Amino acid sequence: MLLSTYETHVHPDPNFPIIFHLDTCKHKSPLFIPHWHESLELLYVVKGECQTSSNGAIRSAKPGEVVIFSSNCIHAARPVGEKSSYYCLIIDKNFCDSFGVPIGEKQFAQVVDDSRIRSCYQAIVQEMEEQGPYYKEEVKALSLQLVIGCCRSFSVTPGGDIGSDSRRSEMVKEALGYLRAHFAEPVTVDQLCTHVGFSKYYFCREFKALTGRTVVDYLNFLRCENARRLMASGRYNVSESAAMSGFHSLSYFSRVYRKQIGVLPSAGAEQKNLP
Repeated sequence: MLLSTYETHVHPDPNFPIIFHLDTCKHKSPLFIPHWHESLELLYVVKGECQTSSNGAIRSAKPGEVVIFSSNCIHAARPVGEKSSYYCLIIDKNFCDSFGVPIGEKQFAQVVDDSRIRSCYQAIVQEMEEQGPYYKEEVKALSLQLVIGCCRSFSVTPGGDIGSDSRRSEMVKEALGYLRAHFAEPVTVDQLCTHVGFSKYYFCREFKALTGRTVVDYLNFLRCENARRLMASGRYNVSESAAMSGFHSLSYFSRVYRKQIGVLPSAGAEQKNLP
């Protein structure tokens, strides 16, 4: 079995916490590596049959059906025949939480065939393809409607096989939740190890293996993403955003921000003018 990897998402526009694209997966291409993330992912199959895996459960989805990958579930997809095509929509967990929809606490049916869910997804596809005036605002509203529809009609009782690497996955998931809740505080690796109940050597090794990042690197990623959102809001300047995100040195913040985001913080502050 392939061990799963943790996937982080960077949104070019911090005010648009949505990832959307059309994927075509061919039979002879490498299989998708099982991965997981805290955001909610929904696939809308448009051509060919798609085999999906979610926490060890295998399901097939046909055109017109929607696949729901719950927050923190280990998942992957592959075509059943020669190829399959589907839209992929990833909705940020923090966005859902901000509207009182705690997707991290729910698990969903893996494949659904529902006219309301399908119509809402199709409306998102149309908005993203046409990109008319205020399309981002409409997509956010439709995405929230889609998530609420899933919560109302397709929440299921947690269960199922979560794979042979579940022990370390659950440990890392617990650590990620703690870091997201306390990133603005002076968190230490020792504190985190105490929280998850594992030795420092084992925890740091497995955290890096699953996320591809060290604890400090991931903590800096969270802090920089938060600072970027604050600057993009237009309500806070660079130094205020850095301090509110857990940085106490502006020069260190600038170095870390450039490494994590790829630009200087001043560019992040200018993102409030994005269309």
